[in-house]
Amino acid sequence: MTLFRTTVLTAALVASAGAASAAQQCGATTHSVYGETRAYFQNSLGACRPDGYCSVVLALADRTGEGVYAQQLRIARPTPGADHVVELVAVTPMNAGDAQPQSLSFGRRPIDLTGVASIPYGETNLFRITDAATVSAIVSGARRSNSMRWTYQSQSGPAEAWFALGGVTRALAWIDCMGRR
Repeated sequence: MTLFRTTVLTAALVASAGAASAAQQCGATTHSVYGETRAYFQNSLGACRPDGYCSVVLALADRTGEGVYAQQLRIARPTPGADHVVELVAVTPMNAGDAQPQSLSFGRRPIDLTGVASIPYGETNLFRITDAATVSAIVSGARRSNSMRWTYQSQSGPAEAWFALGGVTRALAWIDCMGRR
């Protein structure tokens, strides 16, 4: 979760303080912050590191004041051209154990995450989608839909997070373009 917190904190700092330099890359205004190249697409942040890791991040505001964000969706390419990796993070409310049952919905198209959303070693509230077909369905749904609903079991019972997907399609195209550079 450290990478997620760092990314969100950095995005907040950039938004409040402004960036020192801006340039046009792959059709977007970019800013270099903390060694990453970043671009904003509505509510989606595209970020690429020099090692080739690029991601699209959507973070929901934490209205309780307990954390930097409540939940987060990340769609990444660990290296240029690699298969996508999808990760979800629950902060407020915190997940209960493996958060099962867990699902994503794009409109009326639910995707069951039982058995495919695993917690990587050393994490407590980051869920990595491990099934290639499920990842493909999620990325396709994120490109086509305006919103996504994530449901999971929290410490206080069933929880849901609604992500507005404005800008995801453009941000995914941008990280692919940046990866080819």
